[in-house]
Amino acid sequence: MKVLKSLNSLYVEGSDSYTFIDSLVSNSINENEYKFSYLLGPDGKVNFWFIFSRQNDLLKIYQSETNLIELKKVLEKYKIRIKCELNIVKEDVFFEINEKEDTLSVKPTNEAEHHLDWSNVEMAYELPSLKIIESGLLPNEIKWLESFVDFYKGCFMGQEQASRVKFRGNPRRILKTLPNSTQEIVKK
Repeated sequence: MKVLKSLNSLYVEGSDSYTFIDSLVSNSINENEYKFSYLLGPDGKVNFWFIFSRQNDLLKIYQSETNLIELKKVLEKYKIRIKCELNIVKEDVFFEINEKEDTLSVKPTNEAEHHLDWSNVEMAYELPSLKIIESGLLPNEIKWLESFVDFYKGCFMGQEQASRVKFRGNPRRILKTLPNSTQEIVKK
């Protein structure tokens, strides 16, 4: 178990907030739940990964400020005739991240003396940095596929391609964190 300190959140508020985000992200979410998820591109490649939560018509997306700024720009492009507002808010939130076999779970926790930031979490759990994402990465090329994608939730952006790579074969390459704290996509 490791603790992550997140300094910023993207608030998605309004009557259409849940249906808007649910139609785009790769994981389903229930009321008062916290999960990891991806925003995939139409080509099925990972554009962003994040933690998100839902309380009524308020969805909160947690990631580094740099990622949230870029994510907000992308979401604004898809927000056509959607009744919701997107705002980046400064707030300190601590998350307990648990690894069990091939799943990764997250839940809020109280402030911790020893915590990681987003880049440390990327290295510790082999999650892609923005630089690696820019080189093109499919969800099954990251070892936490089942924790980030719900293949039974219905439609989401990139869903057909993500399902195809999951059900039709193994990845030819995989994301690895190297001992010198860098990431590389290596042939499997």
